[in-house]
Amino acid sequence: MDARYVGWNLSTKFNSGDARITGVEFNIRHSLRQLGGWGRYFTVFANATKLNLKGNPYASFSSFIPKTANWGVSFNWRRVSVMTKWNYRGLNKLTPLPALGPDGFLYLKARTTLDMNVGYQLSQRMSLVASANNVFNVVPLTQLRYGSETPPYARRSTTSEYGVAFAVGLKGSF
Repeated sequence: MDARYVGWNLSTKFNSGDARITGVEFNIRHSLRQLGGWGRYFTVFANATKLNLKGNPYASFSSFIPKTANWGVSFNWRRVSVMTKWNYRGLNKLTPLPALGPDGFLYLKARTTLDMNVGYQLSQRMSLVASANNVFNVVPLTQLRYGSETPPYARRSTTSEYGVAFAVGLKGSF
């Protein structure tokens, strides 16, 4: 072996043949109007997806997330609208890491965040809107690096906190 290449990893993409994705998805939205006068302002919703990927495990399916879900409640009264939504993203398998063994990969750990949107209708065509993502800033983005031989205490690679993302603006339709 040429000494110039000692300590280097070679990563490449290849055509891995056939792949198949199967799964199930569900979505539900329901008004709370049946609970009385106050219920007419509220709607609850939930959706989820569970996917199974079959094919060569080393194929480039980076950022394939087999489990996702969203659920929440919305409130609409006259000119005001408020939506609170929880967002779950399952384990995100990213790129292979051959240095960690034949089944070593880089992952993003599963996480659940809370997002909120608020709107106020200024006129028939114009609204003032605001949103906040990861409202309580309680869920850091955790990067994991492991294979079957990696002990659990050595899997975490990086933990990043991005804070709460705010946006405010005008929304118009013309």
